[in-house]
Amino acid sequence: MPKPPKTAEELIAFFAAKATAPPPESSRMLVRHFQCKESLELSRILVEAIDRYATNDSQQLVVPSELLPPLA
Repeated sequence: MPKPPKTAEELIAFFAAKATAPPPESSRMLVRHFQCKESLELSRILVEAIDRYATNDSQQLVVPSELLPPLA
């Protein structure tokens, strides 16, 4: 495990190294997701469905019985 920077110069060097390092795979996947029109459209549809079913008490989604835990 690398030692934490203790001086201002070490801290500047640490941040400079972080700034030039390639982004992690998770960040690259997130960027690809936000650039994909189909992915954004599916996200919008999901949010609209959540809003529709979460705010209206008269319409509830039915949970399949195989997903419910057995009663003790």
